[in-house]
This record gives sequence, structure tokens and C-alpha cells, in this order.
Amino acid sequence: MRGLTYEECARWCSAHGYPVTEGRGSPAPAARKSYRRIDLAYPADSGRKVELARAVVRWMVASGDLLIWIADWAVWPSSQHMPLFTRFREAFGEDRPLIEAPGHLINKEQADDATSILAVALLFVWDCHVFTATRGPVFFCSHDEVCSFLVPSDADIRLVSDTFESWLPGRKRA
Repeated sequence: MRGLTYEECARWCSAHGYPVTEGRGSPAPAARKSYRRIDLAYPADSGRKVELARAVVRWMVASGDLLIWIADWAVWPSSQHMPLFTRFREAFGEDRPLIEAPGHLINKEQADDATSILAVALLFVWDCHVFTATRGPVFFCSHDEVCSFLVPSDADIRLVSDTFESWLPGRKRA
């Protein structure tokens, strides 16, 4: 895992065909009309959040490296325990605070670490985007307890909806 600054995240996204906002840069697919949104049921149970993180990473890492960009993490301070995440990052040699390096560049061999980052984002109710190195669907979770895939208009939306059918709202998990 390698930590990235806002600017490095924005450059990585631009280089891989993802839109970012102007200025300091932040993930922007949700704001673009060229992306379609597939909402998933946000899990209430912590075990289900880990299960969703595992499913998302397993599916997305098949396309190569991932960028996990944490966009906001202090909306609900009572839902988080920053020392846990800080110590996790320190294990990878990342000693900068999250505000300085909110991005996490992950290779295929680090899929378990990617799952851990996304699970923390879901458990702590953070805003987080997961991008693949091959431009495609972007996973997004938010402090509003919403999670979605943002699918480029030129991509087959059925790849996401079929893969994550059991996570669609109103569907019962097997």
C-alpha cells in the first residue's frame, strides 16, 4: 500500500479516465451525468459491512490496482476510532495524517488490505471511493449510510447489477 495526497489522487484519477473536481481535487463521478448510479443496501450489521467490503474488493481488484480515496471522515466522530486506522496505516510506513494522504494505492496482492480499508470506511461511516486502474465502475460509500456503484455510461451496467444483485435494496441475502 502506498499513501497518496489529494493532488496525487487527482492525478491518478485523471490518468485513468476518472473525473475530479477542480482545485484541490476530489472524487467526482457522482456529480457527472456520464455516470449511472446503482444503489446498494447499506448494511446495518458490522459483519455484513465486512462482507460487502470483501465482495466489492474481490470483484474490483480483478481489474488491477485500486485507489481507495477517503474523502471525508469526521462527519460522525462518535462512529470512528482514529487510532485504529492510524496504526493500520503506520504498519505500511504511512505516518502522515489522513488529511495529508487520504488515498491508498493498492495492488492485487494487497486485496486483504484493501478490504480492511473499505471495511473501516463502512464501519466508521466515512465517505470513500474505490477506483480501478482500468476505468470502470466506481464504488462509493457515504456518511449518509448510502453505498453505490457509479458506472460510466459507456460500460455495461448489468455487470454490476448482476454481480451485486443480492445487495440491491429490498433483496434478501441468501
